Amino acid sequence: MTSVTTSKPIINLTGVSKSFGATQVLKEINLDVRPGEVLVLIGASGSGKSTVLRIMSGLETADAGEVWVNEVPLHDARRAKEIRGHVGMVFQQFNLFPHKSALGNVTLALIKARKMSAADARKRAMDALDRVGLADRAEHYPSQLSGGQQQRVAIARALAVEPGIMFFDEATSALDPELVGEVTEVMRGLARDGMTMVVVTHEMGFARKTADRVVFMDKGVIAEQGAPEQIFVNPQNERTRQFLHRVLDH
Repeated sequence: MTSVTTSKPIINLTGVSKSFGATQVLKEINLDVRPGEVLVLIGASGSGKSTVLRIMSGLETADAGEVWVNEVPLHDARRAKEIRGHVGMVFQQFNLFPHKSALGNVTLALIKARKMSAADARKRAMDALDRVGLADRAEHYPSQLSGGQQQRVAIARALAVEPGIMFFDEATSALDPELVGEVTEVMRGLARDGMTMVVVTHEMGFARKTADRVVFMDKGVIAEQGAPEQIFVNPQNERTRQFLHRVLDH
């Protein structure tokens, strides 16, 4: 776990609510994340944790409340685009271009969006691939890589734009069990390096070992939050106890 600074939050949600149709998925969420903190969101499917992450990353818009990320008010649609390039996002699906090599997948956004020269983009991309342990696979295509390696390329792609915050939405859920460890180890390395991270995961081992703070969500609200040892060893909320009993026994 990282040593979190006491500076003001880099992410702040106040009174955030969100509905999809007639279903309210978030109910007045208040949550902040400090620079260098690893915040892990856990909870059953449908609890709202991925929606919180998508609102923080600008992929969804809250119906009510304020969302500040890197001092940008995401609740102001006119300014939301200002965080692009300042945050990195890794999804459950890798979303790699099959006709491009690992290197090509990582350099694409650098050249197209950042307008970097091919040489500069290649250097940045190789540094990112090296960081996830795949420099020797730079010329391999997605079909030549395992699922874990493909997800690590996706992480390298997100890292290459040098974001201040990394978001992970179930980054290991699509992987075979024996491949999960290589991805979570990369994520642990980022945490050790002091990267601000918000992670939605079912990997309780990762949450317990790597998080600075664990947030348990239930039915669109934050039911409990605290240090990993508090949540996993001595949860105060009955719903937290039930959830952990179910997932840890399983």
